[in-house]
Amino acid sequence: MLNKRFYTFIVASHADARLWRLSLPYPVLAAIGVLALIGLISAGVATYHYGRMLLTVADYSHLLAENDNFRAENHNYRIQTAQLGEKIDLLEATSQRLVIVSGINSDKGVGGVGGYSRDSFKEPLPASAGTLQAIDSYNKRVNSLENRLLDLGEHLSLNALVEAARPAFLPVRGYVTGGMGRRGDPFNGMVRDNHIGVDISAPYGTAVKAPADGIVIFAGQREGYGNIVVIDHKFGVTTRYGHLSKMNVQVGQRISRYDDIGYVGTSGRSTGPHLHFELWLFDKPQDPIRFIEYSKIG
Repeated sequence: MLNKRFYTFIVASHADARLWRLSLPYPVLAAIGVLALIGLISAGVATYHYGRMLLTVADYSHLLAENDNFRAENHNYRIQTAQLGEKIDLLEATSQRLVIVSGINSDKGVGGVGGYSRDSFKEPLPASAGTLQAIDSYNKRVNSLENRLLDLGEHLSLNALVEAARPAFLPVRGYVTGGMGRRGDPFNGMVRDNHIGVDISAPYGTAVKAPADGIVIFAGQREGYGNIVVIDHKFGVTTRYGHLSKMNVQVGQRISRYDDIGYVGTSGRSTGPHLHFELWLFDKPQDPIRFIEYSKIG
């Protein structure tokens, strides 16, 4: 019940039908209302800040976890970078050994030998490991190594081609009956001629082997030579095989060392079974025996 100065609150009990009355003056009731409102506001503010604190703690925990992950990833990254440096050192050392073995002369060194050992991974990594400066250094070394290996590969490939094209042996087993130079004509001893090859005596039908890789540029008959095969070995080297009984190749055919190119015979201007063998270097006849012996020594 409400009057001018008091507010009365009545509380009834269903159990014993008793009534409780509480009369409060308006100022007191207003003060209680204000305090209740302040309490509600304070509780709300406290709840808000508590929630913010929980979120901050959760974010902090998340940041700590991420930081631990970053540290682990950074450690692995530094290890992998260190391992990369070790591999580059090994490749550079291998490249340097290949350069020495291949005989390439170069004023540029191929880096040093060093890097990390397995035991070093048990110790703290240096501050420079895994840094952008280290990675940039590795990239430069890799580029230099790639160029060096490219040059080395080209050099070795060229050497392999030259080696394959170099006549390495006499094309038939036998004994030399005529060397290179001035000699008496076999059919007329009164006449001297210039013999531009060597004659190798061997049984009729003996296989004639190619002493180097090349391409057949002629296979047929020529005056004096009879059946003759001419092979271009590139790099200015050509060889000729005369007096053959039979030719086993044709023009344009690629020949590998040790291939049978024909058989010993007596065709052409010949006094008996033998092979006439010529070796030309840049269109000038060379002594095949001296050329092959010099090549073996070199």
